[in-house]
Formats: sequence, structure tokens, C-alpha cells
Amino acid sequence: MRYVEHFDFTGRRVCITGAASGIGAGLARAFAGVGATLVLADVDTAGLQAIAGECGAAEAHAYDQADLGSIEGLVRAAGDVDVLLNNAGILLYEPFLSLTWPALRRVVDVDLVGPIALTRLVGERMVARRRGVIIHTSSQLVFNGAEFRAVYSAAKAGISQLVKTAALEWGRAGVRVNAIAPGRTLTASNRHLLADPAEYAKHLERIPLGRYGQPEDIANVAVFLASDAAAYITGQTIVVDGGWILP
Repeated sequence: MRYVEHFDFTGRRVCITGAASGIGAGLARAFAGVGATLVLADVDTAGLQAIAGECGAAEAHAYDQADLGSIEGLVRAAGDVDVLLNNAGILLYEPFLSLTWPALRRVVDVDLVGPIALTRLVGERMVARRRGVIIHTSSQLVFNGAEFRAVYSAAKAGISQLVKTAALEWGRAGVRVNAIAPGRTLTASNRHLLADPAEYAKHLERIPLGRYGQPEDIANVAVFLASDAAAYITGQTIVVDGGWILP
């Protein structure tokens, strides 16, 4: 086999949650580019339809990761998938002492409980078929923390631990489980930083590679981890942050 053939996803079904925008949309474009059959899911149905149209014959499913019925419905609709990109999530930027119970529960449900449930249901099918890849979107904050993101950081740390446990339990069944921990990545949720040159420059000083990440930077790593070229990698959280956590 030529090395490039490791990255041919023709005939493989790839399910991506949170696919309507940001990193999720970057994932959709990347996997469409390597020939995958896409199953896209998001609570933002308008954005979802737009990215599905851009990616060709992609399936699009309305999806609320905080609702177990919606998670179960996606699994039924998607059927057997070869790759799950468990990407949907929300960010709460709030001082710890100002947190309300509803806000806390919402972040935990979307960023931790929902991904656990989806991993459990999809993983069961993959184990039965004795093959499959699951990739979670974690966060660089798992490794260094940040102010005003206590619940988000804790939830993402839980994802990284989930990855280790699932990898241990399912490895002999041919199922690999990993996570990607993005650093500062330019998406709709943080492009406001570009409007403040001083703030933008302050953050760039922390990044050895001298720039913010782009969704495609995350997507490139996801394609590798999902490919046969990464067949001996499981249970890992791969940091993609331009070197932010090094200093």
C-alpha cells in the first residue's frame, strides 16, 4: 500500500457532531476532501444545512447533545459508522463564584454527559463490529487551566479521562479512542479578539508558532488520527495549540 492510501476514506461513514460551524465545519470539509461519507449533526439546523450542502451528499441531522432522546435518535439514523468525531460543545465564560446551577448543568450535560452517552452507544456498535475510531474534541485547558472557565475545563478533563478508559476497554475489539485538545482557534466564538489589536498581540506572545490556530489545523490532526496511519495510537489527548502550553 502506498502511504497516501492510508488517507483515502472512500466508503467510510464519518459522523461529526457540532458540524455547523467552527472546528466542526472544518472537520466536515476535511473529511469530505478525503472521500468520506458524512453524517453531520448540530443544534444549528440552518448552519448544518449550509455545511452539508457545501460538502456534497452529506446527511444532516438536528441534534441536541443535552438530550438523551436526541442522542439515541442520531445513533439510530447514522447506523454503523466507521469514525465518530464527538465535537459538539459549548463554552461558558463566567467567574466561578458567579456560576448558577442551570448554567453549570448545561455545560456539564453538553460537554461531558452527552459525549459519554454518545460514545457509549456508538462504541457498543463498533465493538460488535470489531472496528471503529472515536475522536473527541477536548481542550488545551485540560493541561494548564484558565480563569472563568472552571466548569468547561473540568468537563473537558473528564473527556480526556473517558478517552483513556474507553481505549483500555475496547482496544482488543479493534476500536481506537483518542482526543484532540485545541488551543486558541479562530472560530465565530472568539473572532472578536481580532478587533482588539492589543489583546490579540498579548495572546500571540504566548504562542511559539506566532499565530492562532485555524479549524483546518485541528481537522488535519483528526484525519490523521482517524486514518490507518494512526492504527497504533489510542488513549491519547493530542494538543494542537501552536506550543501555547510549553512556556
